[in-house]
Amino acid sequence: MTLSLPVEAAANELLSRSPLALLIAMLLDQQVPLEKAFSSPYQLGLRLGHEPTAEELADYDPEALAGVFAERPALHRFPGPWPAGSRSWPAAHRPV
Repeated sequence: MTLSLPVEAAANELLSRSPLALLIAMLLDQQVPLEKAFSSPYQLGLRLGHEPTAEELADYDPEALAGVFAERPALHRFPGPWPAGSRSWPAAHRPV
């Protein structure tokens, strides 16, 4: 399926062929505007220097990957650090 969203052509192409990129975009769409969410998988690939695989992202050091997402402009809504040892949303950022 070919997608045609209001993002760069290269981002649309990636979303059209990569289920992982589409999944990442759908998850980010819950946090940021559509255009940003659906261009972020492409931007992630640019930051890493290649298109990542699911296995690579699963094995990535969590703090290092958070740093990649938090580079300016951040790819997600909450680029600040999470409280140490926290496994849940900080109270100020919990979805309503």
